[in-house]
Amino acid sequence: MSTGTANWDLFIPTNHTISTYVERNLIEELDLARLRHYDAASQNLLFTWAGQVSGRTYAVPKNWGTTGIAVNTGELRTGISSWKDFFATAMNEGSGRTIVHDYQMTTIGSALVSLGHSFNSVDPAELAEAEELLLAVKPHLLAIDSDYQAAMRAGDAWLTMCWTNDGLQLNRDMPEIEFTLGSDGGEIWTDYFAIPKSAPNKAAAYALLDFLLDPAVAAREHMTNGAPTTDRRVMELLPEEIRSNRIIYPDEAALTPLEFGAAVTLTDPGRADLMARFKAA
Repeated sequence: MSTGTANWDLFIPTNHTISTYVERNLIEELDLARLRHYDAASQNLLFTWAGQVSGRTYAVPKNWGTTGIAVNTGELRTGISSWKDFFATAMNEGSGRTIVHDYQMTTIGSALVSLGHSFNSVDPAELAEAEELLLAVKPHLLAIDSDYQAAMRAGDAWLTMCWTNDGLQLNRDMPEIEFTLGSDGGEIWTDYFAIPKSAPNKAAAYALLDFLLDPAVAAREHMTNGAPTTDRRVMELLPEEIRSNRIIYPDEAALTPLEFGAAVTLTDPGRADLMARFKAA
């Protein structure tokens, strides 16, 4: 968008990117009067804050989720309940069968969490510890790849970093693939709808966004995609087997250690350089 070559009318940024988009004047302040299906009162406030900057609304929530661990329990006997377990297993029973994301926020962040640090740390000493761990695990990896479903389904991978909706889809089709959150922490996130300043057809963007915010439409999308809703009205339309699914809707105790990704993690040169060295090693 910053180069003017993205001819998008509507797009889906994640919580940690929105403040940067606003600072760079890349996204539109939303005219909520044009969104008759949006009801701020029905939203869970935990998932709306990032869309508001200086009291103005630039994005509205689409869904939320977590970054956890998918394990093929038919292949791995080691119990995994934390990111510390994840990296230890990757270098032992899961050697050659483990995938980490090709995304520095989650790969570095999860390594930091496994060492007892914040998911969002940019402290040079803590990043050095994370780099040491990632370089140690690198020879044991099957891949550094954010598109991991195919390898898990084929049985090439037994262990991977995994987003909520992928975890649900994998477990639904292959119940031996279980999804768990790290007891030591990790990421919680919200995806939003936003309209670029450069949108060529803003009227269409508002029309499409309003359609997607219709609770009946959003419920159908949820049942297809799997990512949890932020909207109480949508929740009321979902079948009980979805509302009670702990992959999609973990209990509060499982969510408590998690952190929302911070914008600084994407702009910090130390994290960018670390990821480049890790991938090149």
